[in-house]
Amino acid sequence: MVAYIFCVDSNSGLPIFSRKKGNVDNLPFSIKGSLNGAHMYGKSLKLQLLHSLTEDYCVSWKEFEDRVVLIGISSGCTQNVLNSLLNSIFYAMVLIIGIDEIRSQRNIDRLKRELKIGYPLMDRLLDSLDCGNVHNTHFSDIVGMSECILCPENHLIQILLESFIECIDSMYSCILIHGKIATATESWWSLDPEEIKLLSLLAVSENSTITKDIPIFLPFKSPSVAFRFVTCTLKPDIQICSLCGPTPSLIEIEHSAMQCFIFSSDILTSAVQTHPRNFPLLCQVDGGIIGLLLVNISAGKFMISKNPQQNTTKKLASSSHRLDILRTFYYQAVSFLVNDRNKHGNGNTTNKKIEKKNKNQKEHCNLDLNFGKETYWCSEYHKCHALISNDNILCVLYNSSIPTYSMRLITQKTLRALISDKQVCW
Repeated sequence: MVAYIFCVDSNSGLPIFSRKKGNVDNLPFSIKGSLNGAHMYGKSLKLQLLHSLTEDYCVSWKEFEDRVVLIGISSGCTQNVLNSLLNSIFYAMVLIIGIDEIRSQRNIDRLKRELKIGYPLMDRLLDSLDCGNVHNTHFSDIVGMSECILCPENHLIQILLESFIECIDSMYSCILIHGKIATATESWWSLDPEEIKLLSLLAVSENSTITKDIPIFLPFKSPSVAFRFVTCTLKPDIQICSLCGPTPSLIEIEHSAMQCFIFSSDILTSAVQTHPRNFPLLCQVDGGIIGLLLVNISAGKFMISKNPQQNTTKKLASSSHRLDILRTFYYQAVSFLVNDRNKHGNGNTTNKKIEKKNKNQKEHCNLDLNFGKETYWCSEYHKCHALISNDNILCVLYNSSIPTYSMRLITQKTLRALISDKQVCW
């Protein structure tokens, strides 16, 4: 997987920043200039250049606020995913410096300097395109969504969180375990999914063990007026994040966190042990399941598990490959199904069957755009099945030995088991 993202000024064409993913050299200036030149030429003719596809790469152009142009290049990535990533990169820019600074652009050099502190956040966003990197502990990202962890202690942690926000006089707060949202306030979930995603990544960008108190702009809720984003470490791998006004002070916030969670050490320690399974051990799943991806579309959150079996002995490389398969299945089949569902929301019944053959794999997608939404893939080594139920989607990775006709029943049973337990706060 190779990805390049670079940003230029819409009017002058001057470069603002560039980021890359993968062990590759930087793009030559001539290529960057040519790609930007193609966009400027189209704009002069009142044409909007959107994307270009080659055998190996996808290139996308997106202009924002008539001020900046983001250009993305990626291999092994669909056009929709790359476009979503460009949106997320722009929202990250707004989060760091605010929309007014982007619109005014009084000084390009100043803009470059201010955006540098957002580079770690942008690099984390690029992780949503990275596949199979066993050295990256955050490669399970899905673009535009926040990752959650379903701990059986979440309902107890929620009670402690509610007492904490009363102390600091804020309605926006969440608890992160290994960078995944364990529980959050109702107001936190009322934020746009992109904002929740960016705040979660900002909390764990660079050093996640230190206390942070930084000004941020919410791209949708407050793009011009800054909030204080404060994170405190409760225990190793556990953080509490809050959005505050000018008061209280950082020392007071840290004191309130210590007081509210001082007697909850056992609860937090037990919650951490849910990682990396990411859902309760008491929730038993079928022995043929080797990977799970649970998505809530309306909230923009997901839970992914590469080792749902409690006594797994698979190697890490094998486990990371499962995440690769699940994410590819979601990007290439399930998100397509969801988009069709939205387009046909008023709903004339339409049934489609798609068969795709290649050297090693035959894929089936059965779409019912009016009732239960399902799709599945079958290959020589594994099978994937997805089920949509209201706002929830469950994608399951099965062993190839599982009979195709039984996947529906197993997926339905697993989905009920995951979302019916109110203690995990899904």
